[in-house]
Amino acid sequence: MLRRYETIFIVRSDLQSDEMNSLIDRYAGVIVSLDGKTIKVENWGKRRLAYPIEKMQDGVYVRIDFVAQHKVVIEIERKFKIDDNVLRFQTVKLSDKVNLEEIEREIADTLKKEEERKKEEQRKEEQRKEEQEKEEQEKEEQEKEELVPEPVVSEVVAEEPDSKEVETDDKEVVQETPSVETDEKKAEEE
Repeated sequence: MLRRYETIFIVRSDLQSDEMNSLIDRYAGVIVSLDGKTIKVENWGKRRLAYPIEKMQDGVYVRIDFVAQHKVVIEIERKFKIDDNVLRFQTVKLSDKVNLEEIEREIADTLKKEEERKKEEQRKEEQRKEEQEKEEQEKEEQEKEELVPEPVVSEVVAEEPDSKEVETDDKEVVQETPSVETDEKKAEEE
């Protein structure tokens, strides 16, 4: 009799990503090899453990939702106990009776959502690459502009003479320039 189960297991966080993926695929393969159907496999990622397990502070949480007979649960838990990379595991029965048509629809929906998620990730990755290329082009243009010397513009400032403008009654402007004699007299007085 088919039942619906959910297994959550914690894997050592120091595994490489390819080792992690092969471990998850191996356990999902055990379910399929014993005439079960995996509905959804979720990698929840690295999380802090509530308490240290085998001197490990962090672990990677994985959830497998599947439909199978009870013998599959016994076999997968036996393999968890043998595997040193699995720190903890727990299997929960979600439902006694399973409608296979409903399960097939759910699997199809899961696959469809997964494809949409991958397309969205791919679109975001392409957008990120385009933005990065655009930033690099702008940076190169700025560097080129910095390398091209700008023409030197010098401003000529006219100095004001030491003269005073004096207005007379005739509305003429007369400039008085201090004579050299007055400068010499001031120097002698000092």
